[in-house]
Amino acid sequence: MIEPVSIPLDGKIVQDAAWYAWHVAADSFRQGFKSRFGNGGLIKHLQGKIGEFAFYYFCQDAMIPVKHTPFRRDYSSLDEHDDFIIELMGRDFVVEVKTQTISDPLNPSNVHMFYNEEQYRSKDRHDYIVVFAGINRGCTQIALIGWIHASDIAKHKIWRKNMKAPAYAIPVSALKPMKKLVEVSMQ
Repeated sequence: MIEPVSIPLDGKIVQDAAWYAWHVAADSFRQGFKSRFGNGGLIKHLQGKIGEFAFYYFCQDAMIPVKHTPFRRDYSSLDEHDDFIIELMGRDFVVEVKTQTISDPLNPSNVHMFYNEEQYRSKDRHDYIVVFAGINRGCTQIALIGWIHASDIAKHKIWRKNMKAPAYAIPVSALKPMKKLVEVSMQ
């Protein structure tokens, strides 16, 4: 059974996430970038940035060294390095945070987490970690659900039904608990 890690939301996290989300959305629309994930509007970017801040604070609390964050002021150009880089066991790892709206982020049983097929296939290498975050519709509760090595994502079925874009459907039961990431960091 997976044990999601609840990250308390406060005004600072939401304010910081909103600032970055507005820049992402405004710069994306200004440049004509198309979202792979549906509307790509401000609310979706806000949810994604809240998930990234939740992971950032999780790393700080767990004393996992963060060498790079996806937080920048100018999003007018695409940057393939818009992910976290953390240090585990003396080695740098790229970490993507994927935030998905789910009813109860603290009880995600029988839920699948999704990773966009096109985004996955566009990468030459899959030597990175994906952390899945769940946020409720009201954006009042965020939890880090678990993580998976990207090379394991392709083992899962591609879901096309009721999706804006095909995505790998990863059952929550296939994710490793966040506690394991902390244990690896201490080795």
